[in-house]
Amino acid sequence: MRLPFRDLFAGLATAAATVLLLAPGVQAQPAPLKICLEEDSPPLSFSFGPRKGGFDHGVAEEIAKRMGRPLKVQWFESENDEEAVPVWEANALLSDGLCDMIAGYPLLGSTLGKPETDKGAVPEYEGMKRSERGRLVKLGVLSATQPYYRASYGVVVGAAAEGRPIDRLADLKGLRLGAEVGTMASVLLFRNAGGVLVDDISNVSETKDLLPRTAAGEFDAVLIELHKFDNFRRRNPDAPLRWSGYVHPFGVNMGLAVLERHGALREQVNVILDAMQADGTLDALAERWQMTRIPPAAPWVLERLTPGMLNAG
Repeated sequence: MRLPFRDLFAGLATAAATVLLLAPGVQAQPAPLKICLEEDSPPLSFSFGPRKGGFDHGVAEEIAKRMGRPLKVQWFESENDEEAVPVWEANALLSDGLCDMIAGYPLLGSTLGKPETDKGAVPEYEGMKRSERGRLVKLGVLSATQPYYRASYGVVVGAAAEGRPIDRLADLKGLRLGAEVGTMASVLLFRNAGGVLVDDISNVSETKDLLPRTAAGEFDAVLIELHKFDNFRRRNPDAPLRWSGYVHPFGVNMGLAVLERHGALREQVNVILDAMQADGTLDALAERWQMTRIPPAAPWVLERLTPGMLNAG
């Protein structure tokens, strides 16, 4: 939008006056570090009225603190429909300047680099006007920091499987297994060792049903993203479910997304993440927010899926 000349000159005059008023030795406040977080993804990040927090939120706070900058969180809602493309939504948030970084971003070859489209729609975010919904912005080239945790799948067992050692998925043979249709966990179960578990698997339509039905005794064990079990356990501490300790070898490292042109910020945050790993801050934050943190594993970026990854475990 073109500004009237008088408004432009007024803005310049105000800026000049501000500079003159700064006393010698007095520095202006550093600009806030703007980080986007999903508003409904506990225990990673959540904003429920006055209650805000989560592991990713804690990581964002610590990064801003170590940079000497105030933190400004931009909460957003990831669209849950067939037309939404999460990687384009994330890119749009960054390209529109709503945030400098997005925490909890999957490090996949397909989610980084130049997008397949020139423009993308900004997802709904806190403070968004109704007229802005569906607004398209020009997308940039995405990069990311090094990872600080790994999104992993673990075996959760009910009372009937209590005490049973689970060192590999084949150890689940003979148990009643639950799986959500169309998820990676379901694929890993069905593909394991050429389909050895197929006859033991029953499908459910939604993840929200999986753990309650296992706790009720309908299933003996499930393979599920560990952060989802963490959230269920926090809400249902007395449920007769436990993590077996088994983690599937397939997983996705998670870092902070940033536009490629902001490489200096990316490298600064990488140094901070190294320090947070070394001094135990990342594990302390995970414990505080009751999240099972699995450390990242090489390679940092997963370029492609292979049959071996799907058949493993």
